[in-house]
Amino acid sequence: MESIDLSILEMLSLIYEELDVSNVEERFFELVNEIYRFDRSALFFVKHKKGVLQGKLSKGFASESIKKLEIGIDQDCLFTRPLVSGFPLWQKENNNDHYLAELGVENFALVPVVNRKRVSCWKVRNCKALDCPAFGKKWVRCWLVSGTLCSTGYRLTEEEKKKECLQCSIFKDQNVDEVEGVMLVDNSLTGKPIGNDVITSLSIVAHTVGVAINNSKMFMRTLNNAIRDDLTGLHNRRYFNERLIDELERAKRYDETLSLIICDIDHFKRVNDSYGHIVGDMVLIWIANLIREQRRKSDVVARFGGEEFAILLMNTDKNLALEIAENLRCQIEETPFLGDDDKIFLTTSFGVATLGEDANSFDGLVSKADKYMYCAKAQGRNRVFSA
Repeated sequence: MESIDLSILEMLSLIYEELDVSNVEERFFELVNEIYRFDRSALFFVKHKKGVLQGKLSKGFASESIKKLEIGIDQDCLFTRPLVSGFPLWQKENNNDHYLAELGVENFALVPVVNRKRVSCWKVRNCKALDCPAFGKKWVRCWLVSGTLCSTGYRLTEEEKKKECLQCSIFKDQNVDEVEGVMLVDNSLTGKPIGNDVITSLSIVAHTVGVAINNSKMFMRTLNNAIRDDLTGLHNRRYFNERLIDELERAKRYDETLSLIICDIDHFKRVNDSYGHIVGDMVLIWIANLIREQRRKSDVVARFGGEEFAILLMNTDKNLALEIAENLRCQIEETPFLGDDDKIFLTTSFGVATLGEDANSFDGLVSKADKYMYCAKAQGRNRVFSA
């Protein structure tokens, strides 16, 4: 027992040290299997937008049989009950549960993975419906329980129930980013019992993992907000500048090349004046998406300012950079932006500067790419220019 306790402490320390969500989930899953050595196991998470519990990781099961499994969270089945109650469920029979039977599971446990304790509706609203299926149940989310009663004591229709839920502070406080999932552990192959002590320790760890995953998500969201442009979702100028400085140093150190493209939407003020700033913002988003779709994996794309965009091309010489810029210019010119009432045709001007040929420093490269972009505008716009 002492070795298991130490292993659990090791598990928790590793999880808390990790900030990548996928790594937390994978390490948790690996360590559970190392410590408890179940015959088979699988990890499922709620996809809130789809309203399903979906398989993600598995051991012992056919991988595809878990990943393709999608269970509606409003279904009344054994898989969803830990989501409703917040408590683990385990037994030797599957009560003809369709999903468990399909997986060949009989000697199993289902452990909820949540990131914070839930407050129950009946408690907040001081409900007196003692015969309600949700009454007195810790953590229960009553809108997932069929046959519930409202606080006035009479049975509600589904439509009435929805209206009641809309007024409930707990329902309103739903957080779609909240970690909710279920871990399935199974000893059907060996028949080895899954004891209460195992379930208790696994439940404690699963709850802690839920907190760690939520912390990781919050960290990544904060980090993402700090380096992304609010409107387009591209990297912002500050992040782009930092990457450009780093990549310049790396390219010089390893004698590699890189190129910088700066492009500007031609006559963008006319769009704002003619259609309004809301349409102008939609155009910026549309251009950003076009650039994002055409970028290579190694490219770094940013909104450089107003209607300017910048593309950092690693290991790219002048000729290839010019070709990339020209392809992008043509696509923007040939693809109309579809507004509510009109098609808006846009053009862009590009400046291309390459390390070594045009400049050897951060300031020099940005200055040259910017200068070349203005040269493209001076020569009639809707073109790519470089020395």
